[in-house]
Order: sequence, then structure tokens, then C-alpha cells
Amino acid sequence: MTMNRDVRTLRIMYVIILLTLFVPRTQAYTEQGYTEEQKPDTKPDFLKDFISTFRPRIKQSPADEPGVETDALPNWLWSWKYFKKQMAEQHGTSIDILLDDHHQHILNGPGSRKGRNIFWWNLTIKQKLWEDGKLIFKARGSNTDGNPPNGITPLVGSRLNLDWAAYETELGYIANLYIEQKLMNDKLLVAVGKITFPSYFDENKVAGWDFFSHSLARNQVFIHKYHTVGALGRYDLSDKIYVQAGITDVQGIRSETGLNTTFHGEDYFLTMAEMGIKTINSKGLEGNYRFDAWYDPQPLARHDGKGFERDTTGFGVSFDQAMTEKTGAFFRYGWDDGRVRKFSNYWSLGGTLKGPNPAREKDVLGFGIGQGITHQDYRRANNATHTETIFEAYYKIHMTDWYSITLDIQTLLNPGTNSHNDTSVIPGIRLKMLF
Repeated sequence: MTMNRDVRTLRIMYVIILLTLFVPRTQAYTEQGYTEEQKPDTKPDFLKDFISTFRPRIKQSPADEPGVETDALPNWLWSWKYFKKQMAEQHGTSIDILLDDHHQHILNGPGSRKGRNIFWWNLTIKQKLWEDGKLIFKARGSNTDGNPPNGITPLVGSRLNLDWAAYETELGYIANLYIEQKLMNDKLLVAVGKITFPSYFDENKVAGWDFFSHSLARNQVFIHKYHTVGALGRYDLSDKIYVQAGITDVQGIRSETGLNTTFHGEDYFLTMAEMGIKTINSKGLEGNYRFDAWYDPQPLARHDGKGFERDTTGFGVSFDQAMTEKTGAFFRYGWDDGRVRKFSNYWSLGGTLKGPNPAREKDVLGFGIGQGITHQDYRRANNATHTETIFEAYYKIHMTDWYSITLDIQTLLNPGTNSHNDTSVIPGIRLKMLF
């Protein structure tokens, strides 16, 4: 029997992980007192060149530049970091490159034995323009080109977003181009241009992009708009309280300039507002408590077939709290107009543990639960269940400061809000590099 291509891909990625984990680390041997020449080398000959591309090693430099970490870096990465340092100091330019390759495979439930692999890249350039003002440019793309989504979600038929990178379905495009300015002794921040609004609203220090599922990285009833034309302002009332508000083109498409929808035809602008409170307890542990509201003027079809509803509103909260120096917890809740949205309510909660293995202090174990609750009109129109629930756990393996591997597993109850569907079980793996 011919092996499924996605299964082969998954197995190859797991082999790479095992090889990487069991190959001795140069930095560890150096810390034990070995020099580069003395350290034991147990790698098979045919793997040496391949592994050396990813494994850290000491940069031998007769005159190390101050401010550049040279220990445990491949030669090419040391040169890149030195170039970045020079650009920042001489021209006020910061440059970052992100490479992300991940695979998910369905073991049980709708779409069983099928899988999807997505590779995407992101280039970020921040250029200082003047005092407290900078231009932010981001370009990104993926290995797919077509109509989104292209991840595991359409195979399962889930109403939840199981892969937040699934909408990266263009080979390349300009994601962001905007100016960010700080005023009034840095108390006021203003941004105008093509902005990623979820980078400012509904943030969470515990529940972030280490989750595969967008359903745990962001609130699923919040109307998130990515890479669209708009403006926002944030004002710090004190060191612990801020308020912010923004507007963006709700019809904007992330991979387009936005000029065709922002300034032509019907102009519908999504309005968002947020208040945030930061706390620090007697043990020095930080907590962040955010309260959001939004307004959407565009007409949306009602589930009951009785025309359209416009001027809809919603609200949500996003809390994160450090429990100890190594553990954190999060909670989100949101409400929106269920007569026109797929969910009328959504909640999620979970936590993270840093260094679950004392020998690997930079590894992270995370888990979360999220549940979408449908409106009665939606259930009647689609013969749907009351809820769809996701459970997700991941283990992020810190290989170096620029390279990590994440193992992930998701379980869905009532996938697609369909009671006839079996429970979905979806393992995944991510290889991430940030230069």
C-alpha cells in the first residue's frame, strides 16, 4: 500500500526531532569544562554537516564585538546578529525573520487519516523615523496559494479555528505598513496605516501563539481583523491602567492594500475599545486584566432568514496571571450577537508551566480548553449542537534561543457543532526559527 504523503511528512519531522534531541549539545559540553576541540562527538559522520546547521557551537573570533553574543552560535548566525546590531546602531533599523513549518494530522473524527502541512515566513523591519516615531513594515507568505483557510480546519469541518496560520494562503504579500508614534512623554501611542489589530487588542501573556489553535490564542467572538487599514490610540492613565480605541476597515482583506474597500463603495469601520489593568502582588507576580467592547456597522444575514441585522455589538475579557515564577494562568470570555454570528458566547481557560523538566528550564508545557456556544437561531438553521469544545496541550522544546520544536495535540467534542461526528483527535508538530 502506498503511504499517504502527509503521513510520510509527519514521520520525517519526528525523526528530525529525535535526532536533534539525542545529539549532544556543544554548549552543554562547554559548560562542563570541555573545549571545542575536547568535547566528545558521538554523531554519525553522515549527520555531522546536517546537524551543525542547527546546533549551536562556539564562534571563534579574535576580537568579539561588544553587545554581540558569540557563545553557542553557528558562524552564519553570528554574522547575521552582528549585521542586525550594526543596522540598529547606525541606521535605527531592526530586522527579524521568522520561519514556521508545522503539520497536523487527523487520527480520529471527520477527515480521519488526512493531514495538512503549512510553511510560512515573516519579515519584520522597524525603521526609526524621528524622536519616538517609527515605520513598521511586515511582509509574509506561505507555501500555498489559494482561498483560505488551508489548514486542518476545513478537513474537520470545525466552527473553531484549529490552526491560526491556515489563512496564510498567499505566496507573498505586504501584511503591515504603518507609522507608530509616542507622544506626551510616552503616555500616548498613536498608530496609523495597515495594522494587525489583534497585536493591540485581546492580547494575553499566557495564551498566545504557542497554541496551534486560534481558538485559544484569541477570543473567538471578537471580530479580529488582520492587516487592514485603520488607526488606533492608546493612553496610559497611570503605570497600571490604560485605555485604547481603534477603527479599521471591516471589509478589508489581509493580503490586499485595503484601498479598494476603505475608500470606495460602502465604508464600514469596525470600532474597538479596551481598558487594561496591570497588577503586581506582594510576591512580584504580574497580572493583566483587559476589558474589550466592539461595534460592527455592516449588515449581516440573520440565521433565522428574516433579513439582515446591522450595528451589532459585543464585549469580552482577557485575563492572565502569573501564579508562580514558572506558572501562569489565563481566562477569556466573549459575547456577540448570536443571531448573525456562529457563536453567541465563547470562553477559554488554561495555563503554562516553564521548565517542567529541571534539566530543561526553558521548555514550556501548555494546556487550554475553549468552548463556543451557539445561538438558538443558529442551531435551528443548521441542526447544530449547543456547543463545540476544544482541548489542547503542547510541549515547546527550547533547542536554542532561535530554534524551537513544539509537539501538540488537540481533541474536539462535537466537531462542526454536529452531534453525529466522532470526537476529533489531532496531533501536530511545529518547527520554528526566529533570526
